[in-house]
Amino acid sequence: MSKPRFSIVIPTKERHATLESAIRSVLEQEEPDFEVIVQDNCSSPETAAVVRQFESPKLKYNRAQSPLPMNENWEAGLELCEGEYVYFMGDDDALMPDGLRLASSLLNRLPLEILSWRKYTYWWDNAIEPTLAGRMFLHLDAAFQQIDPLALLEAHYDWRVGTDILPSIYSSLVHRNIISRVKAKTGKYFAVGAPDNFTGIANAAVAQSIGWFERGLSLCGNSGASTGCSYFFRSRGAERRQSYHQEEGKSIGEIIHPALIPSVNLEVNFADMQLRVKEMMFPDDARIRFNPHKMLLSMAANINRDPACYDEVAAEIRQLAQKCGIDPSLIALPPRQTVARATMQGPLAGPNSQVNMLAVNCSQAGVHDAARAAVLATSILPVLTIQ
Repeated sequence: MSKPRFSIVIPTKERHATLESAIRSVLEQEEPDFEVIVQDNCSSPETAAVVRQFESPKLKYNRAQSPLPMNENWEAGLELCEGEYVYFMGDDDALMPDGLRLASSLLNRLPLEILSWRKYTYWWDNAIEPTLAGRMFLHLDAAFQQIDPLALLEAHYDWRVGTDILPSIYSSLVHRNIISRVKAKTGKYFAVGAPDNFTGIANAAVAQSIGWFERGLSLCGNSGASTGCSYFFRSRGAERRQSYHQEEGKSIGEIIHPALIPSVNLEVNFADMQLRVKEMMFPDDARIRFNPHKMLLSMAANINRDPACYDEVAAEIRQLAQKCGIDPSLIALPPRQTVARATMQGPLAGPNSQVNMLAVNCSQAGVHDAARAAVLATSILPVLTIQ
């Protein structure tokens, strides 16, 4: 049998409540040339039972015999891949029904090493932030462009481009040649830190051709068990973060680079990855430099991400500024946000007052999982065909 064009890996650990939806979204793809691998990090029997529901020759299941750190579990899933392009998907995420069809059409036209896209977002009914529960956010752009990898890295290290634009394995189809190049430099593809954040920088560091598609080929599902959301809404995520650190066998102080301070702040964690990847992959490249001042400005700009932690983040900004030799008075802090977070629904306007996003009440529509949300999204968005 010929090898598949696409390998879709779903790493999972005790997430059987959302895993069924993730698998279903892949198996129902319009494009048939794929395999899907469920890499189970030593979960209870419920996870295997979910996989057994599907009788598909495209589906592989592998269970670690003992609990592994996240990176090692992802590496184990990677070893099972046979496809030309690899994509890792969260066990509460979903592929759009036409995701692989659109990807295949683009890759037939352009010899890209990486195809990245801007994901849509779905918040499960048990989401950590109640005002977002059951909501889906669909951006309306569908433009495509090719991106210069060096310019992308320079912009990211200068804090002009966020992690969502980087070619992470969590939002990209990555050619096996890229994976081999990263492994040649670091020993492993998921060498350090959060696998999605690491691969976003590492892939860009070795890539020659990256395509960026505004059209979402997948949907980011944020369930109540999401580790990323426990950092985004830090006042609500202490329990999930504690579980994650126990699973990894490391405290936050052991995770964060010594040039920074131990913190669950997102910008500090992004800066940690910038420092570590630079040291591992391009230590002598003067074009790509860590910029602590820009990091602090980004922390300040996002201080109201979770207003309940305003004072905590303000104190961390002062502490980091002093450690980095920067006058804290140069980092202006926006006023504390006092207005309660609004529950969004319907058309949403951007800074130019033009509608650029839709907030969909999935719960009201009777949709309660990411796979069905992806189908609903497809019925709302314009039909797209790539010739």
